[in-house]
Amino acid sequence: LGLDFLKDLRVWDLTTISITTFVLPAKSSLVILSMGEKSEYHLVEEEDISMKVDLNSLIRPEPVINGWKLKLFSGIMNSVLGWPVNKYIASSNLDPVTKAGLEDQPTFYPVQPPCDEQITSDEENLMSIDWQREYLKENSMSSPHYQSVLDYHNAFMKGILTPEELIEQIKLKIEESEKQDPPLRCFTQLNWDLAKEAASQSTIRYNRKAPLSVLDGIPAGIKDELNIKDFRTSSGRAEPNPINEEDCNVVAALRSLGVVFVGITNMHEMGMGVTGINPNMGTARNPHNDQHVTGGSSSGSAVSVSSGIVPFAIGTDGGGSVRIPSSFCGLQGIKPTFGRLDASNTTLDTSTVTSIGVLANNVADASLILNLMFVRASDPRFFSPGKFHPVRCLSEKSFSDLKFGTNMDYISYCNKEVQKAFEGIISRLKSVTEVAMNELALSKIAHACIILAETAQDQKTWQTQQSTLTYQTKVVYCLSNRLNLQNYMQSSAQKSRAIKMFKSIFEKVDILITPTTACLPKKIDPASLITGEFDESNLLMTMWFVYLANLCGLPAMTVNAGYSEDGLPIGVMLTAPWWREDLLFTAAKELETGLKKPSRWYCPVSKNQS
Repeated sequence: LGLDFLKDLRVWDLTTISITTFVLPAKSSLVILSMGEKSEYHLVEEEDISMKVDLNSLIRPEPVINGWKLKLFSGIMNSVLGWPVNKYIASSNLDPVTKAGLEDQPTFYPVQPPCDEQITSDEENLMSIDWQREYLKENSMSSPHYQSVLDYHNAFMKGILTPEELIEQIKLKIEESEKQDPPLRCFTQLNWDLAKEAASQSTIRYNRKAPLSVLDGIPAGIKDELNIKDFRTSSGRAEPNPINEEDCNVVAALRSLGVVFVGITNMHEMGMGVTGINPNMGTARNPHNDQHVTGGSSSGSAVSVSSGIVPFAIGTDGGGSVRIPSSFCGLQGIKPTFGRLDASNTTLDTSTVTSIGVLANNVADASLILNLMFVRASDPRFFSPGKFHPVRCLSEKSFSDLKFGTNMDYISYCNKEVQKAFEGIISRLKSVTEVAMNELALSKIAHACIILAETAQDQKTWQTQQSTLTYQTKVVYCLSNRLNLQNYMQSSAQKSRAIKMFKSIFEKVDILITPTTACLPKKIDPASLITGEFDESNLLMTMWFVYLANLCGLPAMTVNAGYSEDGLPIGVMLTAPWWREDLLFTAAKELETGLKKPSRWYCPVSKNQS
């Protein structure tokens, strides 16, 4: 039967299988089998706190599984023969958490009490277009290449350019990007009639000198997990859902500010991967090197901004899915505190780890857009704008007064070029405190279990669209159906312990700083474009730092930190206490550097035209 590849997997040596999982948004995840000796995990008490991290057990060189091997593996796992293997893998490999004897109370939604500091809110000012203009004027980093929100807004106000003219140019640039080899493939759904109508209404408002906000007429992309009226939400699947009859709240909020939606952006199918490779919809290409991955799962959102087509896009982040592609494509991307934004009427409404986020070409745009969404589309279950849930574009605390923390043992696992870029950022900080980070392997497994359990809820997709899903997705659904309540409860108890760790960290520092990923964007294997892939080693290094913010509901932001010798972008990640996005923006504003123009460049208007 040609089963020689199973010797590489060692999947039948069930006594040695352990599991590593990379998780991305919306009831979904990617599960990779990590083969080798069983690992020793232990709980850490106060007297055991060490600066050493406990992730060695997760690191094993693994082969890339794609092509016919992946097809065969998926077939076995979805057959009667695969049932006992599925069950054993899904249950026994979560044993480190399930059998740890955790006595902590489980945490389901990782929502923490409101900020107890008396912080002045920007909420009232945010709705003033004069305030918006002044904020962007004072804080936007000028780029010789990228068009910012303020660049477009000023051009509209002066009559140099109209939203209608801009959308026509964007249409031409997207068509151009699709004709080239390989196609850029950042958008999977476009409706030019709708976009032109919205741009026409915006042009009328500008002619009357009465724009709704600085975002009026600004083009944007929306990830294929958020419902937008008159489009289909397919989560990167080949078989889409019916046409949406209404916008989700986040999209409605942006529409009320005058944003023009260009279309639906590409993504890794069901959010189940770190690469952005999608055999069904076509793979979005990294504008800095189209032979390397974009990162996922918000791949198309990142590409649409990085290539210059739009100045910002909306993504979702359940395990780094905004931050990873932002880092790999050289952008600024933020995942806010869990519960900040309303996820109802999206594919994310049952997730306990996923947040809606923003990808932009500069920090000031990201901060303003996100805060405007906080005011217009906050989650009524968890969030009420005001002084206790501060809505601020920048912190009242200055950059020089911020206290940064990191863990150098955690950083030591990174690619050398990533370490070098990170050290360059660290050298710009006044001081950095070493902080303890423990039970990271247990927290990683807990994050995996929670995502898998929430994946299993989406039975309709599995039952009705199984034949159209990628091989990788089919395997994940099989595994997710083998989890039980004990797995979920114990993983939620480990979530409580991870939250406790971060509370201790933030008693000492304002911001935790790490690289965004431990690796550079990998080169694409042509076989993976056809079948998808499992690459556990790349998976692990890509999500090395990002999953903790999702597990604990913390706000985290990636900022471009430079480029590798081959011109591949590298990001640095900032993580702040719950509800304190303002601290992230203050730090990111000082740390951001000018972005390089990528080789795949489709900006519709040159800087001298705006």
